[in-house]
Amino acid sequence: LFYLIRYKPETLAHVLNAISKQFQPSSIDLHHPYIAVYVRRSDKVKNKEMSRAYTLKQYFDLFDGHARQANISTIYINSEDEKVFNEFIEINKEKQGYYKLLYLTLPRNVVFESLTRMTRQQRGKIVLEFLTDLFIEANADLHVGTLTSNWCRLVDEMRLTLGKLIPFYTPEKIYRV
Repeated sequence: LFYLIRYKPETLAHVLNAISKQFQPSSIDLHHPYIAVYVRRSDKVKNKEMSRAYTLKQYFDLFDGHARQANISTIYINSEDEKVFNEFIEINKEKQGYYKLLYLTLPRNVVFESLTRMTRQQRGKIVLEFLTDLFIEANADLHVGTLTSNWCRLVDEMRLTLGKLIPFYTPEKIYRV
C-alpha cells in the first residue's frame, strides 16, 4: 500500500496516530482478520449515481456466512450516514453479539458538495480522515460496499494491487468502468 500511494511521513504518522487513539488495541495490524464495510447513501442516491440505498443488513447478508466460516468477527464500518451505526447495533443483537465493531469517531455527512464549501484548513482535516479510512479499508481482509461508489472502486483497486484476490462483496449486480 505504501509503495502504491506512498504516504508522506507526516501523513502516515497522522493516520497511525488517529488509529492508535481510537482503536483498542492501538494498531490496526492487531485486529486482523477484519472486514471493512463502506455504506454510501446520501448524495449518491439523491443524484441518481446509485439506483437506491442499501440497508446495512443487505451488506451483512452478503458476507455473514463466509465471515463465520473463516472465524472473522471484527467489522470496520465507514459511512457518512450516522444511522448505519444504529443499524449495526440491531443486526449484532440478531447475531447474538458475534461482531466486534471498529470505527473512527469523526464528522459524518461529509460529501463532495459540503467538502467544496469548506475552508482549506477544514478540507485538509477531512482529507487526512479520508486517508485514514483508506488505509484501514485497503488493509482489510474482506471489503464490502457498492461499486457505483468511486471510493469503493478505489479501495477495491488498491486491494487488488496489494494482491488481495478475495472477491469484493457488493449488493449491486453491476460494475461500472
